[in-house]
Amino acid sequence: MIKKPIFIIGTQRSGTTLLTRMLSAHPELFIQNEMGDWGVFHKPYAPEELHERIAKKLCSHGVNLKELQEKKKRWGWKDPMLTPHIFELAASYPDAKFIVLVRDPRAVVASYIENAWGLGTNAYTGALRWKKEVAHQLTLLNVYPDRCLLLKYESLIESTVDCLEDVVEFIGVDYDELMLNYHQKPLEFSQNASNANTRKPINQNSLNKWKRTLSRRQIGTINAVCKSLMQQLHFLNEIEQTHHPKTLEKYGYLIHQALVGEYQLQYQLRKARRARQKK
Repeated sequence: MIKKPIFIIGTQRSGTTLLTRMLSAHPELFIQNEMGDWGVFHKPYAPEELHERIAKKLCSHGVNLKELQEKKKRWGWKDPMLTPHIFELAASYPDAKFIVLVRDPRAVVASYIENAWGLGTNAYTGALRWKKEVAHQLTLLNVYPDRCLLLKYESLIESTVDCLEDVVEFIGVDYDELMLNYHQKPLEFSQNASNANTRKPINQNSLNKWKRTLSRRQIGTINAVCKSLMQQLHFLNEIEQTHHPKTLEKYGYLIHQALVGEYQLQYQLRKARRARQKK
């Protein structure tokens, strides 16, 4: 059994890939990026069986478990799609730790729309997705406060060293400056437009990009849907505008998500398959 795992969770477009790149540059850490194929969680499994399924999945991605255990102090798995399974993981791995990465929903939703993967094709459905996932992640934090670390993407960008010091202390390894040079390390996963910035040094321009790309109506819609959690996480103050969509407007957003979201997803999957075939 692989012991003492670290699970990095957050919504899509919240910076989990960047954090993974940073931690993977640490000589004592191994963090597996997204593995896909959710057959791992096909049904509820006993802890030992779940451990075995995850170990086999790691091996299928070229991970040498014996070498990993000998050379690395801690191992981890980053995937936003772990969110529905976090309580199962917490129960199966009592020595596991979770890093919960949160990002301003306006930035997340703007990125959903821009990247066109069908995650959130408009402000309303994107905000609903962020709200549902973050609420579930924060529930884990409340149930297991000693096993979870809440980290804000904005803090990681603005105060990188301080944040990484907090992370490694939480994990139980010493700080290493190699983490700051993550962009010099070869990618250990497929390169694409959505992870392009993880191949570059930290750039604070990403923090306020949503202010230039979202309309006032879109911002107001996100603020209205996510207001409670945004205030809890200090992303929103009392005076910021909100727009509460009427019933027909909500239906329009949901229909848009159903139609455009599926088209975007299938287009991106075909594009990814073509890229793999060319290699």
